[in-house]
Amino acid sequence: MDAARKTFAEGVRLYQRGDYEGARRLFQQAEREHHAAPIVYNLALAEEKLNHLQAAVDAYEAYVAEVGDRGELAPAAAVAIAQIKARATRLRVETKPPGARVFVDGAPLAEPSPVTLLVPAGHHVVVAQGDGWRAEGDVAAEGKGDALTVTLAQPPADAPPAPVPAPAPAPRVTPAETERPSPEAPPAETDGLVWGAAFAIVPCYLLGVDTRDKTPAERAATTNARDAASIVAGPLLEIGWALSPDLVFLARGMAGIGPDAKPSYAFMGGPGLSVRLGSRVWAGATFLGGQLETKAFDSRYGTDLVFGTMIEVNAVVLKKTHGEWIAGLQPALLLTRRDQDNTTFFFPMTFGYRAY
Repeated sequence: MDAARKTFAEGVRLYQRGDYEGARRLFQQAEREHHAAPIVYNLALAEEKLNHLQAAVDAYEAYVAEVGDRGELAPAAAVAIAQIKARATRLRVETKPPGARVFVDGAPLAEPSPVTLLVPAGHHVVVAQGDGWRAEGDVAAEGKGDALTVTLAQPPADAPPAPVPAPAPAPRVTPAETERPSPEAPPAETDGLVWGAAFAIVPCYLLGVDTRDKTPAERAATTNARDAASIVAGPLLEIGWALSPDLVFLARGMAGIGPDAKPSYAFMGGPGLSVRLGSRVWAGATFLGGQLETKAFDSRYGTDLVFGTMIEVNAVVLKKTHGEWIAGLQPALLLTRRDQDNTTFFFPMTFGYRAY
């Protein structure tokens, strides 16, 4: 997998520099080293840039078949397939007898005749080669979504052998015909070790202590009975393992300090699950243990070491080759004995990077 990622990243660099043939070779190599749907999509981009229309459509369709409608690039692949078919000619090559090897513009086709493929507009040389015979023909493709059939027959026994044609140059395609946004580097599938780091700003809301069951003297001595607010900020770290491309087990930890009192502080952590919803959203939950302390109304507010739950709602801002930049909101709750400490709601607003 590591070798495939390195090869894939080098292919992306070549593609961005305009070396589409070099990128195509590297994407093919990466696919041999470790299969991943984003590699297939990038291979389709390179084939399309090289005007290999049938190969491009085959790769786009393979990508869509694998990822389905949920794939991040499935809509772009579907558009590419439709655009290519609209500006190509569907060429069917038949031979008499059938089963001959077919060459189009000097390139051999994988399947024997009869065979159908997409070709760009322009003139093309078609050659059929059978057992002891060879035939060729020229075809003119309009490239308007039309269909064209060419039939090549085995020459009579007394006919002179046909010369071997030189490969015809591919028709020139203007940038407007193939220009399509491509991702900077579609990420590899989530697999194996996952880790992340984010900066969190955490507004906190602390419920006042419940004094309903206390004596008048105890109520008078209770200084944290009013609701209060505070804020802390600090790092949120996570490490875990991808159980599948869309499900990650994580251990999370967060620590923060604030401007109030000693100053204010909070620390918490625990295990959780994160689930990918579509291509741009992560959702999940973490079981937390932690403590928070601050000062309000000149009194100490906070919790002992208690437990609670943190909900994850994250949006992917930018995808990279080995991870994602993520922004999110992770509301949480630390439960306490209301007659002693301050049950706390807090709302970490985070921005950071998750790598895999």
